[in-house]
Amino acid sequence: MKKLLVITAVLIPVCANAGIYTNTGNFRPYIGIDAGLNVADYSIQTDLDDVFYSAKLNAGIRVGKNFGAGLFFTHSSSNKLEHTITQGVVNHEIYYMSFGFDIFGYYNITKELDFFTTFGVANNKIYNKYTFINQTDEYSEQTSQNDVGTRLGIGLMYNFPGDNVSALFQYQYVPVNNDLIGTMSEFSAGFRYTF
Repeated sequence: MKKLLVITAVLIPVCANAGIYTNTGNFRPYIGIDAGLNVADYSIQTDLDDVFYSAKLNAGIRVGKNFGAGLFFTHSSSNKLEHTITQGVVNHEIYYMSFGFDIFGYYNITKELDFFTTFGVANNKIYNKYTFINQTDEYSEQTSQNDVGTRLGIGLMYNFPGDNVSALFQYQYVPVNNDLIGTMSEFSAGFRYTF
């Protein structure tokens, strides 16, 4: 979380100042926020819910009409499951964080609407936590797995009149391939502000 705050504190003024000098249509920095619904394909046998909700912060540039690149940071909600055993209760919890970059290819459909494709690389960190609770004690154990992988996506972006605010919807396929999650399908919608 500290890394995210430092990156955000640096990127916002840099993007804002870059926009003053480079807003020629060929190099346009942006910042954005997305909300997502992500469906996981677990690598383990579990009764945990396979749907995660997430929030994503991103910043990047659009180069000309057809290309762009961006950095992102995603944090998911946690999925919890309670098991009752004779000695007490065991709570199982999984959540994840990821960060990385995406390269965008934009294809203009109309003046306001763009179709885009993405290819990116992400560092996915999956947290797996067990908490044992009985009448006299509570004990927790958390493990995490860190994996770097690719991601592929498609989406639509609508540019509002004035050309600074955009709304987008995208789907990304993420092969996580670790001991907890095999693949993830990310559906997200959000807004960008272009400087």
